[in-house]
Parts: sequence; structure tokens; C-alpha cells
Amino acid sequence: MNKKLLSFLGICKKSGNLSLGFESCIDALKKKKSHLILIARDLSENTKQKLYKYDYVEFICPIDLSMDDINLAIGSSVGIISVNDKNLAEKIKSLLK
Repeated sequence: MNKKLLSFLGICKKSGNLSLGFESCIDALKKKKSHLILIARDLSENTKQKLYKYDYVEFICPIDLSMDDINLAIGSSVGIISVNDKNLAEKIKSLLK
């Protein structure tokens, strides 16, 4: 488990730069607010298929965190997170490498 990533997600949530859950993330993508979509490893296949139907695949990044891990970091048990700030999204990408 990447503790730096979890801590950083908590910071992003406090700053108000996350959209949580499927509908909220799709809205952020449609409004061109989203710079990165993170999907938990235990997200259902059905939800993944729905997500990949949209033309925003370049924004999607699977992470090796479960929904329980995410819940511990941000206080919400979600499988899809949109990062709505370009600089924060770049930092998360660097933490994932």
C-alpha cells in the first residue's frame, strides 16, 4: 500500500479538488474539470466497463488500492476518484511511478 499516495489523497480531499463516485466523476469529465481518474483495484467489472465506454480513457489510471484503503485516506468508500486540479494530478502520477 502506498502511504504517500493515501496521504496525498487526503490532502486533495481537504482542498476540495476531488470528485468521488461514478456519477460525480463523469460530470467532472464532461465539464472538463477532471485531470485524472483513479480506479480502485476492487471496483466491479460492470462499473469499469461503464467507465471505459466514455471517450475519456486517457484520463483513467488503475491504482493498487482497495476501496477500504481509500476509505481510510479520505473517509469515503468509493472505487472511482476524479482529481480536478492539474498540479495535484501530476503529483499523483509521479507517486504512482
